[in-house]
Amino acid sequence: MQPIAYAQDKCIDSQLLAASIVAMFEYRRLNVDRLLKGTGIFKQDLQLIEHMISPLQLMSLIDNAIALWPGDDLAFLLGQQWLPVQSGPLTNGLFCCNSLTQMQHFWHRYHWSSQPWLQGWHWRTKQMQHLLLQLDIGAQRQRRFFTELTLSSLVSTYKRLTHQAWQGHFALPYTEPKLLDQYYKYLGHDLSFNQPICVISYNATTRQDPFELANSQGLKLARQQVNQQRQAAKYQIGLPAYIRLLLTRPKTRCYTLPQVAESLGLSPATLKRRLKAYDISFQQLQDEANMQQAIFLLAVSGESNLTIAKQLHFADSNNFRRSFKRWTGQLPSQFKYWLSQQSPS
Repeated sequence: MQPIAYAQDKCIDSQLLAASIVAMFEYRRLNVDRLLKGTGIFKQDLQLIEHMISPLQLMSLIDNAIALWPGDDLAFLLGQQWLPVQSGPLTNGLFCCNSLTQMQHFWHRYHWSSQPWLQGWHWRTKQMQHLLLQLDIGAQRQRRFFTELTLSSLVSTYKRLTHQAWQGHFALPYTEPKLLDQYYKYLGHDLSFNQPICVISYNATTRQDPFELANSQGLKLARQQVNQQRQAAKYQIGLPAYIRLLLTRPKTRCYTLPQVAESLGLSPATLKRRLKAYDISFQQLQDEANMQQAIFLLAVSGESNLTIAKQLHFADSNNFRRSFKRWTGQLPSQFKYWLSQQSPS
């Protein structure tokens, strides 16, 4: 079993985000004491090597930061700084990648080293590459913040590695903000709101210009180094993300809360409490896992509603169709059409 991080476990390097938020507040001469109030994070600790904080502490810090920041651009600004403040083999590996696709695969495998609050799920159709973004640590209240942070870091990193503008579409699962200037400034204009899921889409058939620092030997060395770091790390995945894997992987697949609890060596009641601390429920994770499987079967395999219903253990296709609409706001046929439209303008 992978080392699983619970909400109170000190599993996130404070340098990955917490220290950057504090530095941003200091630069703007904002009150850092108010920022850190109630988080259990102390400014002097952020100077320590390998100082770790828990998901609960990070979520509390972000709540404070959003409330105190004088504007709506905090997550975007932090995303712009993401690559410059990174260091070590993961950054070296990103710089050695030869294309966006290779960079995506490298990040997807090792993202816990740099963005442990995320879980990504990739699939490819004939014409498009898609990356579904979900939150490893729950953090439902901060979903928009983490989405803005992630997409801003992606666009900024791509520009730094290619010296080209980002070309891709962002589907965002929340209401369009009143002020769109920040989205246009940091993400571009090819985006849509009120979408069923958070998806990054770009053309799979378009030839990707090679990154100027592409180095296959450097990438190989970076992989070896990041693997060593990964093996030495106490934690490699958060509880919500791990449960999604249990609910989707054929070899380990579980279907009910008691089954998942038993596989984790917990009682069902304890598992519910562990998830509540992450601000997420087992039903939400089950819905997300089923949705993920259904999307793959619809978009990639082209299976019928009846076949998908059987594979996901629904009573019949009508039951599956109703559930799918509850997950995404669309019927399966509508969703397939929507997905086919998610391409760069």
